[in-house]
Amino acid sequence: MLMPTPQPARDRSLDVIRVTALVFMVAAHWGRTIPDAYPLVNILQFVFELAPVMFFFAFGMTLDHFLRKPLARRIEGHLKLFILAAIHGLYQEKNPFTSDFFMFLFAARLLFDIHASVGTANRVFIALFLLSLCGAWVVLPLPYVYDLFASPFPGWFPVFPWILFVVAGRMFAHHRQSARTAAVALLGLSVALFDIVILGHGVSKWPLSPDYALLFGSATALAFLALDRIRWPAFLSWRTVDLLSGNLLLATALHYIAVAAVRSAHGALSPVLAGSVPPAYLPAAITLEYVLLAGIAFLILIVLVRATLAVGAWLDGRGILGIADTLLPTIAVTGIVLYAAMLHLNNDLRDAGLPFLCAVAFLIVYKRGIGGRA
Repeated sequence: MLMPTPQPARDRSLDVIRVTALVFMVAAHWGRTIPDAYPLVNILQFVFELAPVMFFFAFGMTLDHFLRKPLARRIEGHLKLFILAAIHGLYQEKNPFTSDFFMFLFAARLLFDIHASVGTANRVFIALFLLSLCGAWVVLPLPYVYDLFASPFPGWFPVFPWILFVVAGRMFAHHRQSARTAAVALLGLSVALFDIVILGHGVSKWPLSPDYALLFGSATALAFLALDRIRWPAFLSWRTVDLLSGNLLLATALHYIAVAAVRSAHGALSPVLAGSVPPAYLPAAITLEYVLLAGIAFLILIVLVRATLAVGAWLDGRGILGIADTLLPTIAVTGIVLYAAMLHLNNDLRDAGLPFLCAVAFLIVYKRGIGGRA
């Protein structure tokens, strides 16, 4: 029977970063509903938009676990993640091949798998090629480079340059215990701050600027090193953290439902605030609403994850999930075609794809085993 039991030995720093990234993602996605007219909301939104940096860095740290699996398991994993990414692309952009969150993870993991499978000479060639791309990224005008690599694979996360966060996470995992790691991270942070504060260069996420990548990539590494040195009190309960971190793909899919719920609440609440709060206090009221609804959305997400796992345990006890997993390719192709046709006829049916997205994410968790690393 499916049981959301934690692993015997977990990386607490990794769990904390992953769950923090999940909180940031929920807050950032719900916060896009609020207009850009509120300065404090804009500052909070900038912080919460760091979620993909933390996600991709942590993803890079767990890549070795995936790459050690047998070839057949890796191929199955690539196929299922691609199916999930295609559904997500349809939901987000009406395009199954857009390079959004899941498609980026699929492409990055596939590239690392190919890199791990080729010979040493080819790895050197690939490394030199990536270094040349990094040089072009720094020297050439950024929009030109961004458009060059984003155009054949449209979306918010083109494989280059965003894959650098995954590379940084994997390198950090290999050198986490080295005394030089903290010095390198501090140097990267210092160089980025010098370039931003002293030389006056801007920080841009869309498109990704070198200073943004260096600043927050280094900061994420330092956050890990700081968390590694914390002695957590024994009385702390890690059940919810383990649950969310161990089922991260499922939580990421389900968070759209939680965000939709608080957006509906905001639609009902905003006229009340506008009519009852004096204009001078309205920014503070909107900021408070932003934070409160973000917290409520995260609580809804926890309930959704627990409820999904409970329903999954019930279905698994009756052998239904095993059948669904076996038929997943057929179900996925049929569902993707029908969903694409629905969106072509009426874009208002967009949210009809959410149960499909969450079901596929859950089947990935089910086959891998509840409580494993996503």
